Parts: sequence; structure tokens; C-alpha cells
Amino acid sequence: MSGLRPGEIVLEHATRSFPLDQDRRRTLKELFVRRGRARPRVHALRDVTLHVEPGEAVGMVGRNGAGKTSTLRCLAGIVPLDSGRAECGGRTVSLLELGAGFGPDFSGRENIYLSGALHGFTRDEIEERIDAIVEFSELGEFIDVPVRAYSAGMYLRLGFAIVSHLDADVLLIDEILAVGDESFQRKCLRRIGEQMERGATLVLVSHDPTAIERICERVVVLDQGSVAFDGPVAEGLLFYHRMLGTESGGSRALRPAERRGAIEVTELELRDADGRRRHMFRTGEPLTVAMAVRAVEPQERALLALEVRDPRGETCFRTDTSLGALAGEARVTFQVPALALLGGDYDVAVGAYGHDAPQGGFLDRVARFSVAQTSGGEGIVDLRGRWEVLVRDPA
Repeated sequence: MSGLRPGEIVLEHATRSFPLDQDRRRTLKELFVRRGRARPRVHALRDVTLHVEPGEAVGMVGRNGAGKTSTLRCLAGIVPLDSGRAECGGRTVSLLELGAGFGPDFSGRENIYLSGALHGFTRDEIEERIDAIVEFSELGEFIDVPVRAYSAGMYLRLGFAIVSHLDADVLLIDEILAVGDESFQRKCLRRIGEQMERGATLVLVSHDPTAIERICERVVVLDQGSVAFDGPVAEGLLFYHRMLGTESGGSRALRPAERRGAIEVTELELRDADGRRRHMFRTGEPLTVAMAVRAVEPQERALLALEVRDPRGETCFRTDTSLGALAGEARVTFQVPALALLGGDYDVAVGAYGHDAPQGGFLDRVARFSVAQTSGGEGIVDLRGRWEVLVRDPA
């Protein structure tokens, strides 16, 4: 017996490595020539220690190969550790890869019973849940079709529907949510939230910061098999973006080379209140757009245009300013004292012109930034105010 409380997760000095050539078949000659030699290995986990309290929701991020999936597999008992400890208290269910544990020749309905049994549920317990599982999956008549005919999205629907209705103490979910359509992803996130309200513990691996911000209150950043950060979500995602080198709000050119004129924006970066280059911001936080404009030929009246675009590419805000006569290079900043955008990903696009800035004209550079999710409002613009309810006395 582990002695862990239901929903408690413990990793203590967990280490796991794999041979680099484990998937390659070796010839008979290689078996004799290389006999006794140590096979090169790659470390998926290096002395990882983590503790998750019952009811916590933990997001796990990191580069490809950082050890995220290996961590979940070790916690699920699928892969053994070389050394250390990996345990979950209570009943654990996992959704780590599409179709894992499914019998391809069985129907979706039959695989519900099979998956439930693999997770330790009796037939009666599955019978109590099967109607809800089928309804949640939205597979309709395909629930009685062999799953070998399923698409990736159908696999996801069935797999998540099963996992989310097994009333587990611990939920281990990998990047799998990236496969489904947007409406089903939202449905999955709501279901995870319901499980959390019932006291379930969640470990979610995802590259989608929106999903992690919406569900989790803690983030673990893995790098080369080790814990690089463990703490609050906003700070953790910022740390991750900095680790990737994307916190600088690095820009890219938009205008084709053949359309470049006598004036253009050559540099664009986003900065915080302390002048540091940033990629992640919070609603209400100051933001500065810093630009460098270069005139190849002297301009009598240069203008600079700036747009903020939503994830669909639609303009949320546009403004422009006159730079006056310009010869050579100029440094320009646009300061936003309090960012009035709600959570999501946005683009800042800028362009320079030697005449009046045309609506929809070519822009020179674009930089993407993210705004952390916040409570009390949904949408794009932050218009949160104060609610006041006056109850009228019926007498």
C-alpha cells in the first residue's frame, strides 16, 4: 500500500531513460559485434521530484522531448522507472494517446466496456455510465461501428467520453485535446471542470496556454527531463516563453520584398513597464510598442500606422501618427498605459508610409503576444464594471 490519500500524486527522485536505438532492429552481426557494449541512452526524466495535493489542477509544459509524456506514463504505471518513486493515490484514469487500449475490431460501444474493465470498473459500474458516455461522445450510430474505421477526432471523442465518466481520483491527460474541433474542446474543458469540482486531481499536458490558464492554477515546466519551474500559471507560462526565446515579442516582416518602398519599419518589439521585452501580458498591464523606421530616401511627410488584430486576423484597433519630415532612421514608441484586452492571442502589426496611411495598406512587421485569462469577463475588450442589484420590496 502506498499510503497516499485519494487524489494525491507523488514523484520522488524519478529517473527514466530509454535506449536511443530501441525501435531499430539489429542484425545478427551487430548482436555479436556489440555484445557487452553499453547501448547509448536518452534520459526522459532526471531525478524529478513533485508533489500534487488532492484536488489540484497542474499544467505541464515543455519542449518536445522534455519528458512530459514520459512523466504521465510513469504516473499511470504504463512505463516503469529506472529509479525513484511515481505513485497516485486512489483510482487513476489516463488519456495519453489516441486509441490506446482500444480493440480495433470492436465497436465503440464494446470498447467502452473494454476500457472500463482496464481501469478496474465492473460491468455494472460501466452499465450505469454507458448512456452518458455515448451521449457525450456525439458519435451517434457510429458507436456500433468498429473503431478501426474511426478518424482521429472520433477516437478522441470516444476516449475522452470514457475517461471523463469514470469518476477517477486522478486524471492524467496528454496533448490529446488538440485533435478535436473547437466546440468539442470547450465541451471537454467544461467536463474537466466538473470533475475538478467533485475533487478530482488533474495533470494536463498541453501546448495551448489558453487551456492551461482556464483550468490550472499551477504550472510545471520541464526541460531535458528536469523541473525548470514549478509555480503559478501566469509566471510559469511567461517562464516557458522566455525559455523558448519568444518572450521578446520578436517580429517578422510582412511586406514582400518586391513591394518594399522608400520607407519601412525595420524593427518591432513589445515591452513591459520596466522596458523588458515581453511576449505574455496581463489585462490592465502597461504595454509599449517600440519601433524603428528607416527612410531609404528623404520623406517630406512620413506616417506610421499600427493595428491590433484578434486571432482571426480581424482588426480590434487601428491608429496612426505623423512622423513629419524623415531622413534616415527614427525610433518611435506607442504606449498603452493599461492593456484593455481579455485573454487570448493577438498580433500587433505596423507599417510606414511616405504619404497618408491607406486603410488596409501594406504593413511592414507583425509581433504576436498573449494575454493571460482573467475572471469576470469573456470576449476581447475589458469592460468589466461594478454590478449593483437593487431588490424592490414587494410591499
